[in-house]
Amino acid sequence: MWICKTPLRASFFGGGTDYPAYFNSRPGAVLGGTIDKYVFIQALPLSPIAEQKFRVTYRTTESVDEIDAIRHPVIREALKLYRWYQPLNIATMSDLPGGTGLGSSSAFTVGFINLLHRMRGTELTQYELARHAIDMEQVVLKEKVGVQDQVHAAFGGFSRYEFSGDSISIEPLRLTTQRLALFNASLLLVYTGVQRNASDITTEQESRTSAGLNLGYLNDMYEMTKVGARILEQDGDDPAALMRFADLLDQSWKLKRQLGTTVSNSSIDEIYMAGKELGAWGGKLLGAGGGGFVLFMADPSLHPQFSERFGADNVIPVSMTTGGSIVLNVS
Repeated sequence: MWICKTPLRASFFGGGTDYPAYFNSRPGAVLGGTIDKYVFIQALPLSPIAEQKFRVTYRTTESVDEIDAIRHPVIREALKLYRWYQPLNIATMSDLPGGTGLGSSSAFTVGFINLLHRMRGTELTQYELARHAIDMEQVVLKEKVGVQDQVHAAFGGFSRYEFSGDSISIEPLRLTTQRLALFNASLLLVYTGVQRNASDITTEQESRTSAGLNLGYLNDMYEMTKVGARILEQDGDDPAALMRFADLLDQSWKLKRQLGTTVSNSSIDEIYMAGKELGAWGGKLLGAGGGGFVLFMADPSLHPQFSERFGADNVIPVSMTTGGSIVLNVS
């Protein structure tokens, strides 16, 4: 049996500038990283005499004999693209639900492509893995997605990524152990109770960006990736640095809400205002908008109050991690 473990991500600044409509004419960038929540994919090669050639388990279960009959688009198209015809049992699980702004769709794409190659004895570089996933989603599946989620899932870690045309560069953030520990201790997610399809949410935003209507907002959000990195890397008082970073998150969230009418709604706004009233230093909605998780930065002593206000099941502490998608062969 083969198992792939691919991290989800939290994006702090620059979301929206990672779309070709923006970075094909000027540099885009995101500052974010992978978190300690994962998508798992198990694959078990089957005997040629198996009752069905392909068994796929996710929210539903599919048992088919032909690849074209598989309804899961990434699995179907990846098997075809990489010419995998042998019988296979595939199962996927995730620490957190999909459609919640954590890059789970791209994490799955990265993980499945990684898995197929490793089962064939090929090990892609992190850059190749990200590129394969970007092409799968943007070219093959023609989804309206950016490129940060695939890069986060492939490379892992806490970094600033810059995008310009066909170029991708990576600048890992240089934090002290103490500052990173305090940063991680401050993080928590609050679930809005809504799952959504990111491509549906970003259609309006991409149209506005192509028309130049979001240019000013996105330019400011791009610059915030540089400011945020400087805040975390500069010497000085650690709690003060985190509060400055969180204040910048507030500013970024105000800009992000201007990108389209589907980014926020009254329910999300209520959660955000309640979090600030509880004492959060700052935060933002993760992902394209419309639902998912609101990320807050707050003193760890206040976290129990968030659980009381929003319900313990809806409040999830997270930490930044190193390392991207990995594949294990379990004998």
